[in-house]
Amino acid sequence: MLNGYIVALVTPFKNGGIDLAAFEKYVDFIADSGVSGMVVCGSTGESLSLSFQEKVELTKAAASFNKGRIKIIGGIVDAATENCVELMKQTEKYVDNFLCVCPFYIKPSQRQIYDHFKKLNDSTSRGIILYNNPSRAGADIGFDVFKRLCELKNIVAIKECSPNLSRFTLWRSAIKKDFDFLCGNDDVVCAALAMGASGVISGGTANLFPNLCVKMYNAFEEKDFETFAALRDALAPAHELMFAEPSPGAMKYALSKMKLISNEPRAPLSPISAELQTKIDELIENLRQFL
Repeated sequence: MLNGYIVALVTPFKNGGIDLAAFEKYVDFIADSGVSGMVVCGSTGESLSLSFQEKVELTKAAASFNKGRIKIIGGIVDAATENCVELMKQTEKYVDNFLCVCPFYIKPSQRQIYDHFKKLNDSTSRGIILYNNPSRAGADIGFDVFKRLCELKNIVAIKECSPNLSRFTLWRSAIKKDFDFLCGNDDVVCAALAMGASGVISGGTANLFPNLCVKMYNAFEEKDFETFAALRDALAPAHELMFAEPSPGAMKYALSKMKLISNEPRAPLSPISAELQTKIDELIENLRQFL
């Protein structure tokens, strides 16, 4: 089962290349925080700026550094079906699941979306998490295609980023097999949990405060609504600040302040503004009381 908090990792760079030493320290920080899994080479990891070999190298390194502590999910972020299949073949032995985005930019038809994911399903023995993010991809997995995809053996979950939260209830009730609905937007996590989501893939706040996010999730599960509400309100400003400028710029700055990685994105991304840096400094200070 895929539940709890899963963190979509950023990719640490140093002088233009991947910083494996920082990545090891960062993986340790996440793996020991209480989260249930991590996504490597997802969109938060600047996957579109990584070469094919860098993606393989990062996935292999994540497995080595993790040492089996939590689940590793390989991000498959590409609009070409065959490129996705090849990356899955090269990294399958290092991951527990794959997170596969709906083909982006080309605006595929519903039939083409089904054919794409059917090919991915048939190309691996690992479980596949559908990644539905209409605002980014320009394509939305429709209900009829979703039901058909859920009949495939290796389609086991969905990371849902649609603003329509009713999907976590209405779509879940239409699935006959074990299937996990994961929220993909930090700012609506609490609402999604109430609507039936089993967990979260966080490309934002959980990178910085994974222990607090896990504590909030556990409070919800244990019906400790006083703790849940306190953490919900305390973490809300972080959800906004992490996406105030193009992601993952804000997270990279905050993680550099925590001395885990350097503040270095790849172009066309650039370091965040001084104004946002000041706001993040204040956020970290304000949350110290909960750490």
